[in-house]
Amino acid sequence: MSILNLDANIIYVFINLAILLVLMKIFLFGPVTKMLDERSKEIADTIDGANAKMEQAEQSRQEYEAQLLNAKKEAQDIVDAAKKRGQQEYEAQLAKARDDIARMQADAQKQAQADRDAMLEGARQEIAMLALLAASKVSQQKMNSQADRELVNAFLAEVEETA
Repeated sequence: MSILNLDANIIYVFINLAILLVLMKIFLFGPVTKMLDERSKEIADTIDGANAKMEQAEQSRQEYEAQLLNAKKEAQDIVDAAKKRGQQEYEAQLAKARDDIARMQADAQKQAQADRDAMLEGARQEIAMLALLAASKVSQQKMNSQADRELVNAFLAEVEETA
């Protein structure tokens, strides 16, 4: 074996290396590559799942913010409605108080007029009695009849009309 100066051991080593390389490719590199590919796929799936969860979390956050905004708007609407009802109630109470005051003033005026009329009637009756008494003293006779009283009342009415 002198052509290439190769020894049988070297050829045997090369053949062993070639067989070892083929066996390693079949039994070692194939399963390791397959395992690495599966691991890469799992990592990619995990990343995709994480991205999906991030998107879902972002969507949930946006929904929460929208609900919070709606809740704030509803709360403001409730407050505004309560203020409006309060203002309406205040105005109704104020109108009722004004009506009550006006009614009481009208009642007081009617009562004052009735008291005045009663006082005037009482004064008129007293004046009539005094006039009858004075007339009876002057004429020295008693004037008690209803006709005499009507005569005095008519006289007082005339005096009142001219005054």
